[in-house]
Amino acid sequence: MMTDDFPNGWAFGQGTDPYGLPYLTVPSTGMYSTTMYHEGFHIFQYNSNSPGFGYSGDTQWYTESSAQWYKAEYAPDDIMTYVQAGAIVGNPQLALWHSFSNEAPNDPGAHDGRAGWMYGVRQYGMHTLLSFLTEVKGVDKSWITNGYYAMTDLSPQEYLFRNIGPETFRSYFADWAAHNTGGLDYLTPNQVERAYLEITLAGDWNLFRPSVWYSENGGTNGEWVKPEEDLRARGWAYNVFNITNSLTTTYKFQLKGESAGSQGAPAYFVGRVVILGQDGPRYLDMDMDGALNGETSVQVTSDDSNVFLVVASVPEYFKSYQNYPYQVKITKEEVVGTTTTPIPCEDKMKTKKCKRRKKKGKCSKKGVKAKCKKTCGLC
Repeated sequence: MMTDDFPNGWAFGQGTDPYGLPYLTVPSTGMYSTTMYHEGFHIFQYNSNSPGFGYSGDTQWYTESSAQWYKAEYAPDDIMTYVQAGAIVGNPQLALWHSFSNEAPNDPGAHDGRAGWMYGVRQYGMHTLLSFLTEVKGVDKSWITNGYYAMTDLSPQEYLFRNIGPETFRSYFADWAAHNTGGLDYLTPNQVERAYLEITLAGDWNLFRPSVWYSENGGTNGEWVKPEEDLRARGWAYNVFNITNSLTTTYKFQLKGESAGSQGAPAYFVGRVVILGQDGPRYLDMDMDGALNGETSVQVTSDDSNVFLVVASVPEYFKSYQNYPYQVKITKEEVVGTTTTPIPCEDKMKTKKCKRRKKKGKCSKKGVKAKCKKTCGLC
């Protein structure tokens, strides 16, 4: 048997040799694995001329997330492509840029076994957001990649914020949070099922906290409630308030944010409401009055099994693990009876025009919301 100086147990990986040259290792069956696209994308990243995209601290996440996004471009329906998605849904309070070396003092470390997987795998699962941006919202794919060679000091998260546009990026992030809450409906059912199986295989269900508040057919009893501090949304993160419903009624949601985060950064919030009905999820925007306060009311029937309020924290601040305090009040109005006359759900604009506007991600625009309710799923 021939031998050489190289190990027999080859795996995927990229590194730098003693002469400062990059290399990529591939196992014998690796040419047929989608991991090739992930590791191959790291080669593209290697000579980046953007200091802000470095592999450390609050910018490290993007190296892995964008490589995952690139892999997903080649295997969008593969059952393993979004296998980390359960960890995203399970701890939505973590910052967009949470990775291996920037956790809060009380967070599990990335190498702390199953608990560490629930937090540390996040940087490999945030391609769910990047894919949502490009595949659902139609964001130009060049914005995902161009930053590496833009000679920018901006972090990847701020680069996306500036180039997609502050209000648009905030809106798209909140929409992504809502669709996560609505069952990850931008993924295939098999991908969703496999993502939750991965928690059983690698994670810890005791650290699966998709919602910060629960109720059955009720609100907050006239009180303003706050999430526990360790579950409060950090920067570019979100919280979910969950109502299990079996009534025909109206729920009123009110949001009151504090002006600054726990370390002093200016706060900014966006709200969404998700209704799970017999025909799938419906998504509604919360009417915001500035950056901190919002209010909306929704009518539901006994066929709607769950109503969720999603509070997204989207400040113009792109680092640290600080959280952003706020309060919520949820009021259930009087039950109007066991039956109800359905509210007509129709488009006032031609359906073809509505579909074009939906494809361009304009369902949150005031005029489109009013004229394309059926196409945009707003009723």
